[in-house]
Amino acid sequence: HLYELDVRLVDVASGQVVDRVSSYAGLRRVGRRRDSAGHLQFTLNGKLLFHFGALDQGWWPDGLLTPPSDEALLSDIVFQKAAGFNMIRKHVKVEPRRFYFHCDRLGMLVWQDHVSAGHGPRWSKLKAFPTHPRRDGSWSRVEHRQFMRELDAMVGQLES
Repeated sequence: HLYELDVRLVDVASGQVVDRVSSYAGLRRVGRRRDSAGHLQFTLNGKLLFHFGALDQGWWPDGLLTPPSDEALLSDIVFQKAAGFNMIRKHVKVEPRRFYFHCDRLGMLVWQDHVSAGHGPRWSKLKAFPTHPRRDGSWSRVEHRQFMRELDAMVGQLES
């Protein structure tokens, strides 16, 4: 459900277009429902959607985290789509905006992980038993505030 947008600023006196911007918008409804056993399932636009995808760390042989070209970004997405995946879990980093544009255009869902938070926090060992309660990382307040600022900026940048 992608829609092309074309916004024009017209000078009323002359009728001339003085500025113009073109873009697109995706309209969708993401939801959940329970199956007959009570398990939650994802829905997209009211239809059940099983998320089937791969972990994509975005590593490139010649540029480490920088893709060599727009074509390379597109090629990776097309390859995963042709392999039958409908979702990419983007790990460790935020890709250039073109990656998300291509995913939108090709109907590829993206699960975006938050960016790794450096060398900290010093993690405690997590155990899944009631006698060993889980504990998050032991960040200082300054480290935690910095992480939250960066997480907020990432979510604000991607916003869809």
